[in-house]
Amino acid sequence: MPQQLKAGPIQTRTKGDVKRLRRQGFIPISIQHRGQETLHLQEEAHPLEEFIHRHGEASLLELVVEPDNRRHTVLVHDVQRDPISRRLLHVTFQEVVRGEPIKVHVPLLFHGEPEAVREHTAVVQHAADTLEIRCLPQDLLEHITVEISQVQPGDVLRVSDLPPTDRYEILTQPDTVLVSLVRPQVAAEEEAETVEEPLLPSEEEAPQ
Repeated sequence: MPQQLKAGPIQTRTKGDVKRLRRQGFIPISIQHRGQETLHLQEEAHPLEEFIHRHGEASLLELVVEPDNRRHTVLVHDVQRDPISRRLLHVTFQEVVRGEPIKVHVPLLFHGEPEAVREHTAVVQHAADTLEIRCLPQDLLEHITVEISQVQPGDVLRVSDLPPTDRYEILTQPDTVLVSLVRPQVAAEEEAETVEEPLLPSEEEAPQ
């Protein structure tokens, strides 16, 4: 059963009203559904922040909208935060209707330890941490487990290597790399290549 939170009509008309709303511990939210008018509401920030921190996009939420206590089953669609404080500014939800497929990014959970990692002769490099999938609401997973215990040094695990399932359709491109297993020296060299080296005095532009 989805976690339940309460929302209510939003009483703001100006930017000043929105700022006061946030100072009082609430944030503006929207509920969208294709072909329907967007609902603009307000929600208590703290429990919503906890829900997003724990579940992200990949979990259903039931919003009970006061005063008539109408229930909306939703998914987090977009989160806006203050670039400095990282506090919530606005959350947009996608309404979910039973029987209608949904698209969502689901976290990956990598399981197992390759033998070369246990022997300290290789390290795992993660290239992706979510998959975009399409599924029915009742088939939604909070995470997708990827078994990596059999990965060998030099191997690359791609989306196309994942076992097929009837529960969901993977929308991420099949050639997307999920995991690779590399020797520690190679990993260190690749990391060093990403660090921009400073220009030598002779390479700097001469003053105009």
